[in-house]
Amino acid sequence: MTPYRHANNNGKRAALAALLMSSTAFAPVVAHAQAVNAGTVSAAGATTVSGATPVPSHKKLFHSGTTTRVLNRKLIDAAGPVAGAAQILSYSPGVSVTGYGNSGSTKYTITLDGVQQGWGGYGGFTGTGSIAITLDGIPVVDPSSNLWQSNTIPQSGMIQDVAVTYGPGNPADRWFNNIGGGVEYTPVQPTAKPGGDVTLTYGSYGQKNIEFDLRTGEYDGWSTVLAGGAGNGNSFRKAPDGFQSPNENYSIYLKSVKQFSAGNIQFGGYFARSAGYRVPVIPVSPIAGVTVTGNPGAAGSTLYSQQTSGYDSALPFNTYEKFDTNSMWLVFAKENVNLDDTTTLHNLTWYENITRVHSRLNDLYNSGPQVSEYNDPHTNIFGDKLWITKDFTDNTVDIGGYYIHDTYNSRNNFYDVLDGGDKNTVNIGGKIRSSYFTQDDFAMFAQDDIHPIDALHITPGIRFVSFQTGYSNGALQDFTYAPGVVLSSHCPLNGTSTKGNTTDQGASCDASESRNGVEPSISANLQVLPWMSLYGSYAESLRTPSVGGGGGLFQKVDPTSYHLELGQDFQAGAKFKVDHQGILNHFIAGISYFHLRYAKQSINYTLANGNTITASGSSIYKGVNLYFDDNPLYSLFVYGNASINNATYQTYVTGAGAANAGTSFSGSNVPYVPRASFNIGAYYDYLSGSTLIQPRAWYQFTGTQNLFNNFTGAPSTEKMPSYGTINLSLKVAVPLTLPYAGRKTLDFKLTALNVANNRYNEYEYIGTGGYFGVAQAGQYLYAYPGAPFTIYGSVGMHF
Repeated sequence: MTPYRHANNNGKRAALAALLMSSTAFAPVVAHAQAVNAGTVSAAGATTVSGATPVPSHKKLFHSGTTTRVLNRKLIDAAGPVAGAAQILSYSPGVSVTGYGNSGSTKYTITLDGVQQGWGGYGGFTGTGSIAITLDGIPVVDPSSNLWQSNTIPQSGMIQDVAVTYGPGNPADRWFNNIGGGVEYTPVQPTAKPGGDVTLTYGSYGQKNIEFDLRTGEYDGWSTVLAGGAGNGNSFRKAPDGFQSPNENYSIYLKSVKQFSAGNIQFGGYFARSAGYRVPVIPVSPIAGVTVTGNPGAAGSTLYSQQTSGYDSALPFNTYEKFDTNSMWLVFAKENVNLDDTTTLHNLTWYENITRVHSRLNDLYNSGPQVSEYNDPHTNIFGDKLWITKDFTDNTVDIGGYYIHDTYNSRNNFYDVLDGGDKNTVNIGGKIRSSYFTQDDFAMFAQDDIHPIDALHITPGIRFVSFQTGYSNGALQDFTYAPGVVLSSHCPLNGTSTKGNTTDQGASCDASESRNGVEPSISANLQVLPWMSLYGSYAESLRTPSVGGGGGLFQKVDPTSYHLELGQDFQAGAKFKVDHQGILNHFIAGISYFHLRYAKQSINYTLANGNTITASGSSIYKGVNLYFDDNPLYSLFVYGNASINNATYQTYVTGAGAANAGTSFSGSNVPYVPRASFNIGAYYDYLSGSTLIQPRAWYQFTGTQNLFNNFTGAPSTEKMPSYGTINLSLKVAVPLTLPYAGRKTLDFKLTALNVANNRYNEYEYIGTGGYFGVAQAGQYLYAYPGAPFTIYGSVGMHF
């Protein structure tokens, strides 16, 4: 067995390239190695048809005035074979990912340069929902709550590439919540020739997964792809009774493209469902009375904490049980029509449904009339985006707009069957809400990419945006009531309220508010050398504050008082693209400075008991991001990503729900923003005869970060420790030639994550003790531990 080195061995090079191209996971290396236009090559290594969503080309990114990091299959695979969409993002600079699980079935929170998206079941993050998330160009964030449920994209195997944009980006690419940036997940696309991939995985904690994509190739102008997968398994956290919090997921994606003389039309659909038991936080140190049985007086009952019951321990099923289900489905159509040789009309139309169910039946720490919970909110969304692209000799103009309408219902019931309640029945002492929010988002945009010479691109742009939010309370119609229930009521518009014996978290008065604004932007890129370009951008973006949950605007806060949240983002940096210069073969790299002022924020934190703490303020995020990819040898691929971030509150004043409402914490560090993070990895190809052997190694580091304090309702000066993981994998690919089936590839892969079994916490916060019903209120440190050593085996067929 000999490694293939960068030498004059055309036979081995051709054999290696052919083997790589026949395997999905290796195709991006070939695209680098052969300098193929990435916009025409899918993740499966096959040529896509016109109208399919391309991988952003290196040339386009090199000349862009914005900051974008593209994750190809090499980087996607580093997250592991059962990772979901959120975990992938940790291999982009400046992205932090925290969650309570070890697969795509569970939910995660991400931060991009410190700005948050997603909901992993815990609070303290700033900029709730201020990162746009799209799937094949379609926004999959709830326009009302501004939140993305990460486990609605649970299968990473169906993803062709991920494009992470830092800052709002250009107007034509922006949606309703791009203050901190945007993430585009592009699924496997229709191709010119037929083919497919199937991969089976089994690993630690009983995790099982199957993922696939099947491509018809082009026939009579049509080309279709069907992709998806399914998986299930257990959490790495185990309770004394053997309960391991099982989880499951599945997703499926379909897209067809039809070519015609003047362009193309696309039809598609997607459905995903993820479900699992949510493991609760664990105290870092023992707390008197908090035991694994929920009964401090029981003989031999162990105190529940990382120091006493075990670092990864969990509660027995009959002590605490909560089952979370998230689902999403959407259908879409897109048309690209060439009106003439220089003008193209684009239209994207979609309908989307997002549903969530949280069901909790057991919680021995908080017995009483709210011991159980049934939370089943849903959102229905319709959207249409229409725009025209016009090419001139020295510039390209995009003009258009979009309209999005959604209805969001925040239904939730905290009840106790012993008091006559159930998931649809309200009992005395319970707590409910069924708020209906309607959101209408409208935008018009124009941008002009001026390029008088090939080396210079200047793109001024402007957007007009309008946000209209309506509110009504549906609690009286949506629930039945046990005898004697009297709902409390309050109206934040005029401050009136009435007392009752049962809490309604919604407001008693309907309301409707509208806000408008203008978003200017400009970006520029100058290629100063054949291998280096300098660029910079400034953009302002607006967003309506998030609504929903147990408080916030319309429900607890007077809606007439709110302002549109404002992002003022500046980016500047350099990009590098070098081919065949010593060890810099197909080298791409970037370094950028960022400065974001996020002003007029409405900051809401949901506590474990379903109540909400409200604050207001402005925050500043500034730092440096950098990345690189290279093939220093034909058979060697290396990559790296790094970030430094200093995030502080310019102003921060606690509001409703906080123990010390009206207190200023201005100048504090923004919680859960690592001061430094990086990852680095290398993949090497050995060719032995016709068999390819590929060892991989990579390391990931997350630096210290400040915590949030539920006791004060504000940022804390305490910090989480830094942590890092070492990861390894080995892949063996064997070419196969079967009768009547042509050339195929069979591969075997072992992936080992956190091989040093480092014990660390992904998330910590300071609580009051209420989560575990502690009689003496205080300040206690709780955590979600990170996954220990895990190993997976995969078998894949590519044809």
